[in-house]
Amino acid sequence: MLFSNLHSFSFQHIIWARELTEKRLLIFFEFPDWVPQDCESFFASIASKEGFEIDRDVLDVLQEGCSRLIQLKGWANGRDVKKIWSESKSLRAQRVYDHPEVAKKITVDDINTAVNNITQSRIGKLSDCDPNIDPLT
Repeated sequence: MLFSNLHSFSFQHIIWARELTEKRLLIFFEFPDWVPQDCESFFASIASKEGFEIDRDVLDVLQEGCSRLIQLKGWANGRDVKKIWSESKSLRAQRVYDHPEVAKKITVDDINTAVNNITQSRIGKLSDCDPNIDPLT
């Protein structure tokens, strides 16, 4: 039964399907880079969902850090904000291991260190490849 259905397709149908598939793979969607306020909103949303308290000064530092990261090659909008979130949670876990907190908080130092680590990893990767590469272009 399967073979008889295959014979009903003409060679032209097979070529048309292949061309359609190839065209579909060539369609790209451009997404504009986020601005620091978008990063702040997404970060605050993640923090809220996970029950963390985030002070205004922490969000201000996050915006400054994201404005630096946005300038680097490889900026990935939400994916990079999630990296900052994961890194800051990891830093918090190290910080509260010896001195537990009552409320779950991310501090300015957590954010600063997370952003600096990510920035350094991006610049380090680029500078290892070619010392003439400007990481902010």
